[in-house]
Amino acid sequence: MKKFMLALALSSFAFADDWDLEAPTGLKFGVIKGYENWHVVATHYRTDKNELRYIIGNPIAVEAYRQGMKKFPDGSILVKIGYSLKKNPAFPASVEPDVIQRVEFMIKDSKRFKDTAGWGFARFVYDAKTGKYKVFGKSAKDYMQCFSCHKAVEHKDYVFTDYVRRK
Repeated sequence: MKKFMLALALSSFAFADDWDLEAPTGLKFGVIKGYENWHVVATHYRTDKNELRYIIGNPIAVEAYRQGMKKFPDGSILVKIGYSLKKNPAFPASVEPDVIQRVEFMIKDSKRFKDTAGWGFARFVYDAKTGKYKVFGKSAKDYMQCFSCHKAVEHKDYVFTDYVRRK
């Protein structure tokens, strides 16, 4: 857990100059500023990308999960931070986050994002060569692919991630 928190803290420094970037959906990167204080909802491993992803929720989203809500309220934000992997040198049977690959988030705003069931999407891809993020896509239509995939979980308010409860 300490390594994860360090990775989050370091990645927040990487964002420092990029908070003003704006996705074609009108969502600015800075919407997630302060995310390092949000709760981890779950982790995913994406086999096709060989990428470890941390899913983090703002307090509104986490409370919705905890209450077992079927629909997320407006203001809910879920952030997905994807890392490439490397072997842990101290324990070679395990892998750990290496280089950040992307930061994606979705925010619930029923009035603003009517065409995508109330969810707005943003993706920022990290360029390790420049140490900067780049906005994904040229227009809001490029984000319809996000919504197209999320339609598979319409019954879960378009959210793939289940909350990993701490017991």
